[in-house]
Amino acid sequence: MHIPVPKDLVEKAVKSFQAAMQMKQQQAHQQSKRMITISRQLGSGGKRITELLQQWLDWPVWDKEILDVLASQSHLGYQKKMFEAVDEKIQDEIESLVSLTLGHIDKNAYLYLLPKAIFLIAQHDAIIIGRGAHLFLPASLKVRIKASFPVRVENVMRSAGSSKQEAQEKIRAVDQEREAFTKELCRRLGKPYAESKNHLHYDLEISTDTIRMETAALLILIAAMERFGLKIDLGKVLKDMRLS
Repeated sequence: MHIPVPKDLVEKAVKSFQAAMQMKQQQAHQQSKRMITISRQLGSGGKRITELLQQWLDWPVWDKEILDVLASQSHLGYQKKMFEAVDEKIQDEIESLVSLTLGHIDKNAYLYLLPKAIFLIAQHDAIIIGRGAHLFLPASLKVRIKASFPVRVENVMRSAGSSKQEAQEKIRAVDQEREAFTKELCRRLGKPYAESKNHLHYDLEISTDTIRMETAALLILIAAMERFGLKIDLGKVLKDMRLS
């Protein structure tokens, strides 16, 4: 039987986890794990960029895999597929009520477990895609990947084999869902939503309109080398780029 999680409990838990993580980072900054958090627009090339980073850094990439961690942290027998309906989305009150009635995951349960999952992942070097991870992990290398609407449409058409209209509708729907998700997450964390949209909130913001995805990945790699003191053979990386 599904047990609803009260909103005030969710907000209290999120803030408590965030405060604990920030304190831990301040007390053991030199020993903190190396994290890259990537916020991306649909169709901007974020998937290809993270694949290259994973290849060069040999760090795990956490995208949909985060849902497995959410399920493992629930202790109520939830499964990954039960979180997919609310992943990076925010249900309205009617949808939440229907979820409770049918015994599905609602937004409060998702947001209650999300910080637990992200902080568990942050115990090791990693690249985390989306899910507001940059808001939970302020000490991470925070990256934003974006592109113009026409470029994103072309990329989605090519990758999904969809029509132009289908690609446009999908991008608009995902943009709205992610914006609502980020806005709600900021509210629960007590952070100004306007600040989360400010490009200064990120360490690195890249447009793939004129920058190749391979070059974007290289820029992120160089930033990570500087931030975390990494020693990487850039000659080999450049060779890989020429061969790709």
